[in-house]
Amino acid sequence: MSSTLIRRSLTGLVLVALTTAGLSLPAGSVGPGSGLQAGTALAATANSATCSLHPRGVINLVFSRSKYPKIRAHTVAAIRKGWPRVLVVNRTGASARRTRLLRGIPTRHGYDRDEYPPAVGRGHGVGLQSGSGPTGWRADVAYVPSKENRSHGSSMGGKLRKYCNGTKFRYVFQ
Repeated sequence: MSSTLIRRSLTGLVLVALTTAGLSLPAGSVGPGSGLQAGTALAATANSATCSLHPRGVINLVFSRSKYPKIRAHTVAAIRKGWPRVLVVNRTGASARRTRLLRGIPTRHGYDRDEYPPAVGRGHGVGLQSGSGPTGWRADVAYVPSKENRSHGSSMGGKLRKYCNGTKFRYVFQ
């Protein structure tokens, strides 16, 4: 059994067929005149098509304060600097926001560059560029142990997976 989701985008009408076997596109839907070119990333389309919840309030993403002490410390410091406590899910363009933000910040062996707000949750805050709400690209950056950052990112991704773009959320460490 399959269902078809029709989305209107700036580049035209895109048909995405979601089947139990996975994501596929109808014949002729990629190429000249279709609005999509071969190689177009479909992950964001698939992800937004599979979200199931858009709550009215703010959801709490609960994380372990003992498992993520450096992430927690960075979050608290960033909020004290004026970055928002309440974030907004915005998957569209997250990778580009992250790339632009981290461009001039050198890497360090054994550490990742943690962003708060995360690229997927840019909300209102000091220094936002390219619009307001969840569309800004700037964030606070801190070096945290790679293992901790990657574990936290994976956990956050799993917790946010079912929520649609526009959902408000905040970190809670217990």
